[in-house]
Amino acid sequence: MLVTIDQLSTLLESATLIHRGRNTLWRVEVEGNPLCIKQYGFASPLKRWVYRYLRPSKAQRAWRNSLRLRQVGIDSPEPVAIIETHTLWGIEKSYYICRYIEGITLYRWGDAALNDIRPQLTLFAEFTALLHNKGLMLSDFTPGNILFSHGHFTLVDTNRMYVGKVSIKRGLQNMAGLWLQPEAAAQLAQDYVLARGEKDAEHYIRDFMRFRRSFWLHFAKRHHLHDVIIHHDVDGTQFTYHFNSTIR
Repeated sequence: MLVTIDQLSTLLESATLIHRGRNTLWRVEVEGNPLCIKQYGFASPLKRWVYRYLRPSKAQRAWRNSLRLRQVGIDSPEPVAIIETHTLWGIEKSYYICRYIEGITLYRWGDAALNDIRPQLTLFAEFTALLHNKGLMLSDFTPGNILFSHGHFTLVDTNRMYVGKVSIKRGLQNMAGLWLQPEAAAQLAQDYVLARGEKDAEHYIRDFMRFRRSFWLHFAKRHHLHDVIIHHDVDGTQFTYHFNSTIR
């Protein structure tokens, strides 16, 4: 399937808006195939210049990393196209197009009791352990970048990924930003450590809870939050995460 820059404006006219923020996402059908179109935003003129002349753009890295994940058996939407326009001063517009994948994000685990998500936690721990054992670690390992459907996980927003050895401790630190209640977080850490082949999980669980506390305190300070985080998922569902109750 080929999507060209000449087709893009026409596609966007009929596309359904999924999310508008720093980056913008649409869903569109092309020849009966559902696609996701992502337009990257740029924080500064300097970054436009850097991505034009010095570093691969976010779209280019998303393409490369999604292929790398798929090659080792980790699911990520199939890349379809990169469309970019440039000026002398840098990237003007940057789009990444991939297959659209149905699924719910892990935001729905935020206020869930351990018993409600226990089987899924084990599956997720095994999935994450496989990812890290392959020497891959998604830098933005956050609830909105992990889709879950029918016992299967898919990674999206792959433009930032570490490639190299991932220790158990570093892997746990990578998961600190997941929305989970304390009991669920402790169980996830235990399942993850066991999936990585380590039998003594107790001190790793303490490490994970410390990583989580540090992450959320910093998050709350940076965003001037005192009690809850409200998130709207891609299907419009609203979630309220009572994060103060989870920091302990």
